[in-house]
Amino acid sequence: MIKARSEDDEKRLKSDWQAIRWRMNERRTDPTKLSKLTGYSESDIKKGIGGELIPIPLSFLRNAVRAFRLVEARAKTYEEDPLDLMSYEEYMELIKPPPAMPPRQGNFWELQD
Repeated sequence: MIKARSEDDEKRLKSDWQAIRWRMNERRTDPTKLSKLTGYSESDIKKGIGGELIPIPLSFLRNAVRAFRLVEARAKTYEEDPLDLMSYEEYMELIKPPPAMPPRQGNFWELQD
């Protein structure tokens, strides 16, 4: 049985693909290169960043985080890779663009007449 997507799920999926597209632009990565680095279908990547509702598998996110080099390169002191233990939301937090700068706060002396 296939579960129908809710409107919130569709918005979230589109937002997640926009974040991936932003990161691709930032890292100067095209869909072909991302496909090779992640093992995910190039056509699905193109459709997803184009606005279609293509599911984003956890394995793709894990490989995308590695491809975009969003994790620290530190020596591993244990057997498991920490990326294997992360949730979908944690991967998306790494991929999403950093928050925009807050509006400029005037200093005290500028506020005086």
